Amino acid sequence: MISKNDFRKVVIESIAQIKGAENVDLGNDEDFSVAGLDSLDGMDLVLQVESRTGINFGEFDLSTANTIDKFYAKAQELAS
Repeated sequence: MISKNDFRKVVIESIAQIKGAENVDLGNDEDFSVAGLDSLDGMDLVLQVESRTGINFGEFDLSTANTIDKFYAKAQELAS
């Protein structure tokens, strides 16, 4: 299983790529909307994280895990 630190790095890098930003400042408990993500961006984020971590999120709706902490908890659940 990927560490939380590595998962956070993947999520932050993916958000930066999606938003075309150099730097994304987002706390582990802050909603992804703080970084400017909307629902379409959320789908892109899930796909990028899947691709980079190998974790299959299936038809996962990111709105149910809208922070890095919650997204990581879902990843742990799916990986076990």
